[in-house]
Amino acid sequence: MGKTGVDPQERKALVRARIEHSGTLPTLPQVIARIVEMVDDERTTARQLGAEIAKDQVVSAKVLKLVNSGFYGFSQTISTIPHAVAMLGFDTVKSLVLSSGVLEMMDNALPGLWDHSLACARACTFIAEEADLEAPEEVSVIGLLHDLGKVILSQTLVDDFARIRQRAERGAMLLVQSELDVLGCHHGEIGAWLLSKWALPAKLTLPIADHHDFRPNRDHAQRTAAVHLADVLVRAEGFGSGGDRRIPQLAAATLDTLGFDLERVERIMNRLHADLGELSRA
Repeated sequence: MGKTGVDPQERKALVRARIEHSGTLPTLPQVIARIVEMVDDERTTARQLGAEIAKDQVVSAKVLKLVNSGFYGFSQTISTIPHAVAMLGFDTVKSLVLSSGVLEMMDNALPGLWDHSLACARACTFIAEEADLEAPEEVSVIGLLHDLGKVILSQTLVDDFARIRQRAERGAMLLVQSELDVLGCHHGEIGAWLLSKWALPAKLTLPIADHHDFRPNRDHAQRTAAVHLADVLVRAEGFGSGGDRRIPQLAAATLDTLGFDLERVERIMNRLHADLGELSRA
């Protein structure tokens, strides 16, 4: 039992119910639901998916803006949806379609959150490449969306989120610790709830859920280690803002899980400095 006398799992279930019944949780417009349905159909071709997304000019524009915003580091502009699908794959484009509206709310939730998320996405790409992980573009999406739960909290539990931020500032603590104290769960879990509701696969949602609770024996441990390390490095360098001024402690076994030594971490840091030198810092 927690300090509230309520079982921790029951406490999480109550928070989840409050969020899902808040009436402000982002939902899928019909056009996006159709795109998601097509992605999940193994018979869908890249050409068909690109054509369907291109039918909606607003969704297309948002996806192309994300693709070209810097976190993939393409040397040339991706100007069409079919090109984006061919370069990134179905699951990544699906993630971008689903998140295109939510990402616009990031800086409304917390000033600097977009820059922090963008930097984390780039760091995830570098880490995935350095560790030779499969589908580094998917790991980048995980980095982009790792703090989605903060957006959800700011939209659905407004008073609680204000209290969480106030406690974190007054107590000079990580926002995630304040979330756990107030709610009994944190933004990683909350973001993963929404993405699971939107039918994203566990290879994308579980690393988001666990990025503040890395355990090497869990599924998709290398991807979780990647986003956890990315978050720590980006915070240490002050790219954007995650909502507090503290740096999370790097979990034991993170570097071993990725096969890293300090020299490889330094290489990633040098790439971040070269790639994100113009990004705003906290």
